[in-house]
Amino acid sequence: MRLYGWIGFLLLLVSEYCLFRKIEPFHSWFYCFAWWSYILLADNLLLRLRGRSLLGNRGAGLWRMLPLSVLIWLIFEAYNLVLHNWAYDGVPVEPWLRWPGYAAAFATVIPGIFITADLLEHFLFGSRGGPFASEVEEAVAPPARPPSLAFPLLGLCLSSAPLLWPRYFFPAVWLGPIFLLDPLLERMGLQSLARQNAAGNRRRIFSLLAAGMVCGLLWEFWNFWAPSRWVYDVPFVGHWKVFEMPVLGFFGFPPFALECWILYHLLAQACRRLRPATARAAFWLVVALLCVLMFRAIDDHTVLRFISAFHRSAPV
Repeated sequence: MRLYGWIGFLLLLVSEYCLFRKIEPFHSWFYCFAWWSYILLADNLLLRLRGRSLLGNRGAGLWRMLPLSVLIWLIFEAYNLVLHNWAYDGVPVEPWLRWPGYAAAFATVIPGIFITADLLEHFLFGSRGGPFASEVEEAVAPPARPPSLAFPLLGLCLSSAPLLWPRYFFPAVWLGPIFLLDPLLERMGLQSLARQNAAGNRRRIFSLLAAGMVCGLLWEFWNFWAPSRWVYDVPFVGHWKVFEMPVLGFFGFPPFALECWILYHLLAQACRRLRPATARAAFWLVVALLCVLMFRAIDDHTVLRFISAFHRSAPV
């Protein structure tokens, strides 16, 4: 096992011990420590099984993946400003701790899903060469026929409905962007999920769907024990829960993984295409500005309660 794998293993043991012994900073920041431990361990296992991994020898794109992971999750946080389906409880009152905490937690979303999808692809379908489930291939030829407008129109309706009628159409958040944005991959010169499905190549889709469910279970399991946590308020289906999540809510995690894959590769490809360097710098400046604005919106509208990181027993 590589050094970073051992670090992940020890970090997970220490954070679990310190959670139940209420030892800081692992107690307050348990969720972040648990997820980064998992990423280190899972990536090391992937490297051992397949000879390549995100951190092991594909790390050149990690600097781009982490901020884009934050931005992608904040898209759903923006939806939640209307939906009010979840809220955060017990986050640090100190902004110099709270905002980096948001970034550290949200930055785990894309690496966690991608590494899990690559692992599950190996276990479900066996070893093979070529791109991983988390990667994307260039479209070597245009589609045999022009893509139908039905999918983008359906995606537009499903993406808009939660904003117009949030009480009844909140589940559409986890489906709409798939239909709306997947066709854009073809316009960016990349193979869309729909095109892969039409060709009978469903390994990536099944691996991502399974990864979404596995990550969802881990997200909810570790969140349940964390002092700083999220809680749900979901119409109609919020009474029967596993951990904090209503049971039916777990069905949103598999399509969420597909959304993350589509959004990440769209944004990454857009960034790669930007010329000159000043345009790319402007892109990252806009990303940073959007993150700051959404962090402030989360503070104002999504946080239930602030707790001092140094006196957690006393609500502020």
